[in-house]
Amino acid sequence: MNNLEIVQKYFSLFLAGKTQEAFELISDNAVWTIKGSNNVPTVGRWEGKEQIATFFNRFSQNFEPKEFNIIHYFPAVDKVFVTGNFTHFVKPTQKLITSDWMIQFTLENSKITGYKILEDSYGLYLSFLKD
Repeated sequence: MNNLEIVQKYFSLFLAGKTQEAFELISDNAVWTIKGSNNVPTVGRWEGKEQIATFFNRFSQNFEPKEFNIIHYFPAVDKVFVTGNFTHFVKPTQKLITSDWMIQFTLENSKITGYKILEDSYGLYLSFLKD
C-alpha cells in the first residue's frame, strides 16, 4: 500500500469502529499532536501507542460524533493531508461543536508516525465551558 492508501484504510477502519485494526497501521513510536486549551481533555502531545490509546479513550468518553466528513486527500511524499468537517456532541456539557479540520499524517515504512490536526480550538474551548 502507498501512503494515501494507508491513511484511507486507517480512516475506514477507525470510522467502522475497528480501532484495534486501525492501531496496527500506527507506528509504535507515533506522535499525535492536538493543540488547544487544556480544558479540552483530548488536547496535548500523545507519544507512543499507549498514550495514543489514552487519547482515543478520552475522545470516546467526551465526544459523541454526529457527523464526520472527509472532503479531500492530498498526498505529498512522506505526508498525507486530509480535509473535512465534523459535528460532535460534547458529553460533559451537552453542547454541539462543529468545525472544519485538516489533519497532517506523517508516514514512514508503511506506518503512521505522526498526526497533527488543525480545527476550531476556540470552539472546542467554548464547548467545554459549563454554563
